[in-house]
Amino acid sequence: MPEKPEQIDKKQVQDIIKEYLQSEAFTYRKTTDTPIDSFSMVNRRYVNLNGVVADRPKSSVASVGQGFYATDTNIPMTYSVGGWRNGVGSIVALNN
Repeated sequence: MPEKPEQIDKKQVQDIIKEYLQSEAFTYRKTTDTPIDSFSMVNRRYVNLNGVVADRPKSSVASVGQGFYATDTNIPMTYSVGGWRNGVGSIVALNN
């Protein structure tokens, strides 16, 4: 017959849990987790934007400094007050 496991009383369990909670096992904020888009503060599509030129954000929703990679022309763009600029600063698309 197998032996019965040792019985642990309530106080021992509380002490073990208290010690475990004070360790590094639980942190206030886990930085290793990567949230999916539905739980992100900003959808990754708006951070790492890419697609055809026609799909770039309109000037009413684009923010200055926002990047966009045009997959049809292979041009990386950055939004500025004057329009979408390429890597050397030339305007490649006016505000729309």
